[in-house]
Order: sequence, then C-alpha cells, then structure tokens
Amino acid sequence: MVRNGEYKKEADEQNKGLFTIAFKTTIPVLLGYIPLGMAFGFLLDGAGYHWVYALIMSLFVYAGSGQFLAVALLSAGAGLTEFAIATLLLNFRHAFYGLSLLEKFSGIGRVKPYLIFALTDETYALLTTTDVPQGSSKSKFYFYIAALDHLYWIAGSVLGAALGSILDLNLDGMSFVLTALFVVLTIEQYFSSEARFPFIAAVGAGTLSLIMFSSDNMLLASIILGTLILIGKEKSMQRTQREQEMQKIQVTEKNQKIQVMEKNQKTQRTEKSQEMKGVSKIQNGIQSIDTSIQPVEGKIKEEN
Repeated sequence: MVRNGEYKKEADEQNKGLFTIAFKTTIPVLLGYIPLGMAFGFLLDGAGYHWVYALIMSLFVYAGSGQFLAVALLSAGAGLTEFAIATLLLNFRHAFYGLSLLEKFSGIGRVKPYLIFALTDETYALLTTTDVPQGSSKSKFYFYIAALDHLYWIAGSVLGAALGSILDLNLDGMSFVLTALFVVLTIEQYFSSEARFPFIAAVGAGTLSLIMFSSDNMLLASIILGTLILIGKEKSMQRTQREQEMQKIQVTEKNQKIQVMEKNQKTQRTEKSQEMKGVSKIQNGIQSIDTSIQPVEGKIKEEN
C-alpha cells in the first residue's frame, strides 16, 4: 500500500510538472486569446446576445474566426444553409491541418476526438512546433495544450460579453485581432524553425492568390497552392534523395568490383610467383644433377 501510494504521488508530480510545461508553452496563446475572445464577446453583445451565448458558442463551437463570422451572419439574419457553406469555406483549411497531424495523433488514445475538435490555428502551431518532454505522455501533453487554449478562449469570450453589456465601447477594427495573433505566431515559428521554405512558399502562395483572386476568395486558393508547392518540394527532395542513394550504391558496387579485381590480380601475381619459384627450383635441381653427373662422366671417359 505504501509503495502504491509512492507511485501515485510520483505520477501526480509528473502530471503537475507536465501541466506546468504545457501552461508555459501556451502563454503566447493566453496573451492573444484573452483579448481576442473579449473582442468576440464585445461583438456578440453588440449584436444583442447575452453573455451566456458567448459561453455556449465558445464551449461547443470553438472556431475563432468562424465565431466572428457567425456574429456577422446572425446580425444579417442568415439561414442554416448560409451558415454551413460559409463555415465550411472558412474552416476548410483544417482538413489540411488534420492530414499533417496523422502521425502525431497516432496512438494518443481517448483524447483524440477532443484534440480534433479543439484544433485551432494557434493550437496547431503549438502542436507542430513543440516537442513532448522526454519520458512524458504525448496524449496528456497534447491534451493539456489544447484544453488550456480552449479555456483561454472561453474565459476571454465570456469576459468580453459580460463587460460589453456594461461598457459602451467602439468596436471598429476589433475583428483584426485574430489576424494579428496569427501573424505573431507565424513570425515566432519562422525564427524558431530551421526549415524556412514552408514560410516562403506560404507567402508566395498567398501573394499570388491575392493577385489572382479577390481578398474574399484567396484563403482557400492560397492553401491549395501552398500545399501543392510543399508536395512538389517534398517529391523533389525524395527524388534527389533516391538519386543520391543510387549514386552511393553505384559507387559502392564499383569499389567492390575494383576490390575484387585487385584481389584477383594479387592472386594471379601470387600464383605466378609460386610458379616461377617452382620453375626455379626445377632448374636448380637440374643444375645440381648436371653437377653431380659431370665427375662420373669424367671417370667413365678416363676408364675408356
């Protein structure tokens, strides 16, 4: 019982330490989500909705820019069809997020459905750039990050809606907070990452899409174009890697052939040397026999 209690205490300390690391990791999102959530709360209150709706929407929808869009659609009296189409187009980028997280989310167990639900731009940025502490549970660490980000958003939304019902605020430009937050996170990733090409591809795809399409339609086009560029780059890198591997194999085979040829030549030289030694021994033997026979021949001649 004492040992079980020690194990439980140690596990609790590890979880507490992991939660602390996750909290420190999410501080940039905290500093962005509180004012951003408050901006959403202000807008929702300005549209005539009670703060409870901010709580419900942030708890069960949790879509960031989708919630800002929802306020505009609610104010315009849009129907469910308009909501569905607009939200799908706005958040279709999450399909690409999900594809890139297949490996990271493998084997994380029961928290996977929640992680899929709680996947926002900022949470995605943290999950893809933060390493799990050594010896820690990947599923718990990812869950803590996603849940903390979710909590920050809920707190900011409710606080904004509650204050909006009390204060008289000018909300011009408030919706730009989301864009500003994502720009800051992107810059932070750029300087902390060794791979710069994805950022260059994203800027290039976004600029080209903005030129070819209107600002209202550029998002999906830039995501598709950027993804195609990255896929092409990956294919090119794989092809180059295969060519380098083939060159290594060819060089290895060539070196092996050279080694075999050198070995054969050495063997032939050794055999030839042994043959020459054998011939030399035979010649020496013949000379010895001749030398031995000469005295005998001399005696025979004398006797005759």
